Amino acid sequence: MSIDIYADKLQNVWLFGRSVLYTPQPIQRESVPEGWYCYDLQGSAGSPDKPHVLVDQASERFAGCILSDVPLKSSRSHGELVPNLFWATAIPLTLAEHCTEEGIPYPQPMDVKSAGLETVSAGFGLSMNLGF
Repeated sequence: MSIDIYADKLQNVWLFGRSVLYTPQPIQRESVPEGWYCYDLQGSAGSPDKPHVLVDQASERFAGCILSDVPLKSSRSHGELVPNLFWATAIPLTLAEHCTEEGIPYPQPMDVKSAGLETVSAGFGLSMNLGF
């Protein structure tokens, strides 16, 4: 089961000095808006459910997801330790509410089906060479 980042409430947390959104459920990477970043939190061997490391995608011990409008880790690093840098504010917010509160532009949901139809219909019209 995954979360709908546009409709469901996520937990507002502070991580590496930034206000970001957290969910204990997976986020489908296809739903992440352009210019936003999604990371998995991975637990340790001793505490698999407690966030320990921020990674691009957790291959084991999944402990949640982070959604951020800024990069939180270097693309060259495998992961960033988070045990003492993860503070929950206990404020559940939708993505729109988070953007309003942080003063950042709200990303428009990607409608994959209609984006594909526009491309197909534009190509169809051009291939017909109707002379308009």
